Order: sequence, then structure tokens, then C-alpha cells
Amino acid sequence: MMENLNPIKKNFSDQVPREQLIHTLMEGVSDFVFLMEVDGPRLFRYMHMNEAAKDHHNFGELTWQNKYIDDLLDEPSAKALNDEYEKVVLTKSAVTYEDKMYINGIPFMGHTSLTPLIDDYGEVTHILGITRDVTELFEKKKDLAEINAVYRSLMENTSDAILIVDAKGELIEANSAFEQLYGYAKKELNASWFPFVPDHLKDEAESLIHKGLNNEEISSYQTIRKHKSGRFIDVSITVAPIQNDEGRIIGLSSIIRDVTSEKKAKMELRASRSRYRSLFKHNPHPILTLKLDGTITKVNKAVLEMTETSDERLINTSILDWVPYAQVELVQKQLKDSLEFENVMFQTRFSVKNEVKIVNVYLVPIHNQNKKEGLYALLEDITEKEHASEAMRQSEAKFRLIADHSNDLISVLLPDGEINYASPSHAKFLGFDPTGYSLLDMGTILKEEDLKKVKLAFQQCQKDFKPFTVAMKLLNKHKQWVWFECLGTPVLDEQGEVSKIVVVSRDISEQKSYEDQLKKFAFYDYLTGLPNRRLFEDRVEETITNNKRNQKEFALLYLDGDSFKKINDQYGHDSGDEFLRMMAARMKARLRKGDAVGRIGGDEFAILMQNFTSKDEVRRFANLLLDELKVPYFLDGKEIVSTFSIGVACFPEDGETLDDLFRTADQALYHGKRSGKDRASLYEDI
Repeated sequence: MMENLNPIKKNFSDQVPREQLIHTLMEGVSDFVFLMEVDGPRLFRYMHMNEAAKDHHNFGELTWQNKYIDDLLDEPSAKALNDEYEKVVLTKSAVTYEDKMYINGIPFMGHTSLTPLIDDYGEVTHILGITRDVTELFEKKKDLAEINAVYRSLMENTSDAILIVDAKGELIEANSAFEQLYGYAKKELNASWFPFVPDHLKDEAESLIHKGLNNEEISSYQTIRKHKSGRFIDVSITVAPIQNDEGRIIGLSSIIRDVTSEKKAKMELRASRSRYRSLFKHNPHPILTLKLDGTITKVNKAVLEMTETSDERLINTSILDWVPYAQVELVQKQLKDSLEFENVMFQTRFSVKNEVKIVNVYLVPIHNQNKKEGLYALLEDITEKEHASEAMRQSEAKFRLIADHSNDLISVLLPDGEINYASPSHAKFLGFDPTGYSLLDMGTILKEEDLKKVKLAFQQCQKDFKPFTVAMKLLNKHKQWVWFECLGTPVLDEQGEVSKIVVVSRDISEQKSYEDQLKKFAFYDYLTGLPNRRLFEDRVEETITNNKRNQKEFALLYLDGDSFKKINDQYGHDSGDEFLRMMAARMKARLRKGDAVGRIGGDEFAILMQNFTSKDEVRRFANLLLDELKVPYFLDGKEIVSTFSIGVACFPEDGETLDDLFRTADQALYHGKRSGKDRASLYEDI
């Protein structure tokens, strides 16, 4: 459709007021811009830098202008920077590099592009430097990796025994130190309710669980437990509730230490905190937890710093209490939209003491069993950036110079939707220059729902004269969809009407990927990528409901490794992990249409099998799966052979609830193990 158009490109200087467009452009540019004059070999003099660069580098107006790099930086930093600029002079071509520096003691990661400006004699007279701040992306990736490493190290490498149970008192996790302390493997704990508790102390153990679930923390509780061999052990037990982000108790963690021989040792481990809670609490970015009506239920430290108040003043208030009256209706609408859309992004104001801060708000839903039960509100304080942008008044030449070299997609649209100007970055990204096109022509690079959002935002902007922010996907020249956050700002003429709208689009694909990672983290096993126990059980519950209504059968296959501990002991945990990944891939490849598989924990897996005609078909499927799983695995040149046992329960004959089906499948599993392992047993075989 676009190739058939004959756009009429208009003179930019005739259409765009110099001061208004420069002012509006700089409201959205997040890059640091430097214009340097080349005075000679390795002599580069600062001619211009934008306010964002001056604010970040703490340069005053009188301390940097007409100074050389050597005047402003220490010798090592100046040498490194001069080397990059000298490359541009020698090659007469653009140079890019990444570096790390400390600004006011704070680490800063930057991606810089240097572009030569060449005169009629072919000499480089000036160099334009644009630096993008990539610190946030670098820190987010590092934080997520550190959290995963800490949790895995805690569970697998601590010398203390750790036991985790859910709110029903049922086993979720036990580490290898727990098995060494009591002599029981995890699968034995699933088959019997805490066999390490002496009979005369069963009531005591239930009391500890009850207290923990009632939010009573038990620290260094002295009692007696029984080893599998029959000998008694003096232990010190610490029990702590595990809470989700709303403060609801979802389980208990228990740390057990053998004090028979370690009474003089200091306790090195306290109750484990939820990984998500730790991520929330220590995140450097302001995050609020909200009810769906906007009531604030939780805040992190960064929020308190931004609002300059205490959590007592924030908790149980509404987010509407912290925005100016004129913004209340806008925020109410965004909260309402969050009930329908997965992610909502908007800009508002926050009243902080005697100051009004401009804030970008990202609303991310909190799901519980596929239902939205709250919101995360990620805040971005852009007050300084907005104020700095308002202070900028540059010439048309400087506007074009900055816009033409920015990595952001910068465009100017007329009230009828025609694109009056598009920065060169559009052509690099899209593969063509959209100048002269209309919003109506964007159907080939925008998804239909995103195009509707843009049109509505564009129309609303002309009604209320307010900036808008829209998140959408654009199709690049490589036919890939990329997330962008588009900030649209109206430019008013002398009559107070919107004459143009400047749109600055920033690539937020990394941020979107990070948010998707957090969502997946809650429902999928980090090792195999399969659904975790929580997600798998939700699928079984849903199938039970549907099949009761439709009077249909299904089968639950419960799998357990026959010798996985030997693999870990002989080849190490890394090889054991790789074995589980390979085994999970084989299992997933064996599934039929409509089936589902999940990792229950350790070397335990479960398969939901539907659409079969007889139990003989279920038995054949299970035996074929066993044959597939015992085919040798090759890890680092080593051949590993391992077998699995399968217990099968059929709905509704062997159970009509989730718990009943898992119980009967587990009984069938251990019937098969007692009969020789490497076999599939139906519950009817018992």
C-alpha cells in the first residue's frame, strides 16, 4: 500500500517552529549529546553539550565550554577518550564504543557513537558524540543472575538441613543436607508424613506447623528427631513463615541443625526469604504493590526516597491521594484499563511536600491462579528530565543535528496525522523514510490493536493538549517486531491550538523481556523449562472441572527416577542437571496433542494424558515412554543409563480430586518400585 503513495514532502523549516520543536524534542531525548571541535592532533574542545549530559557529569556552564578533554578529565580517562576521538579523525568515519565510569561515586554504563562532521576540504572539523545510558539494563541482568545464584547456592551448598512445606503442611522441598541428617530420601518423605518425627512428638510437630502458619516465628527450638536407622538426634529447629508480596503466608521454611555435636557452633543461616520479596525490597527502582482499586499495600525503599515520606504514611492510602486533583480522573481510567489490558503505561504527577514530580507509571498485573489480584506499579521519576527539556531553546540547525543522529525514532506529525518529519533513525530501523505518510498508512508496520491505541492517543492529545505515552510494537526492516515506548507531546500555535505533535519513540524491548522473564519465573521450572508444580496442578484442576461436566476420563502419570541420586553422586550436580534437561526434552517430545507435562520437583515429573480409548492404551503409552527414557544419555563423552518408574491413576475411577489422583498415582508408583522398578503400574494393579 505504501509503495503506491506519492508523498508531498514539505520544507522542514517552514513547518516546524525552531524554538518550540527544539524544546519539545529535548523533552523526550534520553541520550547525552556532545559537540566537539577538532583543534589539532588529540586536541578536542567542548563546543556544546545538552542538559542531560551536563546534569550527569556535573559540569557547570563556566567549567566546560571551550575546554579540552584533558582539562576536564583525569589522565587515564582523558587518554582513553582522546584515543576514540582520534580514531574518528584518522578514519573519517563513525566510531562506537562502550565504557564504564563513576559519576559522583555512582557506576554508569554508556554506549557512545562518535560521528565526524567534514568540511568541503575533506577535513574533520567537528565530532558529534551521543551517549546512551545502558546502566539500568546491565544492573537488571546482573541482579536477576545474582538472585538465582544465591537461592541455588543456599539450597544445595549449605551444611544445614532445610525443609520447606506448603500451607497444608505438605512437603515442597528438602535439600541434600536434610537427607544426610535424617537418612530419608525426599521420595520417602512424600510417601509418609514426616517419618523422622518420633511417635510421641507428632502433636508437637503439628503444633510447630500450626504456629508457623499463624505467623509465629519459632527460633532455635530444641527437640528430638529420629534417624532412619532408629537412633535419636538432638536438633535445633527454626521455623519461619514464607509470605508472598501481599504478606499472605504461603508456606513454612524450616532450618534444622544437629546440636548433638555442634552445640558450640553459631547459627549461620536464618529463615530463607522469598526470592520475589527480596527482588522487590532491594530493587533500586521505585515499586508499589496496589490492590485493583489503587490502594497501596506495599512499597520498597526507593519509593520512600522518591516521595520523601515513610511507609506508615503510604500504606493503606490510595495512589489517587498522591496525584494532583486534575490528574485523578486520568489515573482512575488507567487503573480501570489495567483490569482489561496486561500492561498499562501512563504519565502523571506526584505531590511530594512542596514539589510536584512528573512520573511515568507502568502497571503490571499480579496473577493468582490466572486471576488478577493486584498490581505492581513501577515508577520512573522524570522530573529533572522534563525540567531540563523545558529549559532548552536551540536553533533549527541544532535540532536537526541532534535529531538526525539520535538512536530514538523522532517524528513530527501534523494534526491530520501526516508525518511532517522523521529522523534518519526511522530509515535505519524500518528500511524506508516515512516522511509524508499518514497514520492511516501505518497498518503494515503496526499491529491493528496498537494502531487503534495510537489513533486514540493522537485524538485525545488534540482535545486536552496533554502529552501521551503509548507502548506498541513496530515491524523493522528484518521483519521482526520490536517494543517501543512512544512519548507524544503537542506543540501549540499562537491561537493555543495543536499545530504539531512531536513523537519520540524509545526501544523498550529489553524492559519487556525482563518483565516477561519475571512472569515466567513464577510458573515454569528454571532448570527444564517445563511447567512447575503450581502451573501443572492448575491444569489438572481445570481438566477435572471440564471432564466432570463432559463425563470424560483422563489419566495422571506420576514419574520418579530410579537412580538419579547415583548420577549426582557419580558425575556431579551439573551433569545431573543436564540429564534432567535432556530427559525432560524426551518426555515433552513424546506428548500427544492435548497432553501436558510438569516437573513436580527433583527427579519427579507428572503427565496429564487425555483422549484415550482404554486403559490398555494408557499402559502402552507409559511403557513406550519408559523405553524412550532409558535409552542411553551422553554427557561430556560419558554414557549414562537411567530408568524411571511410573504410577498411573485414572479419573474418575481412581480419584475425583487433585489430591486423590496424586495419592493413588503415588501408591501405584511405589507398588511398581517394590516389584522391581523400571515399570509402569496402574492403580488397578495394586
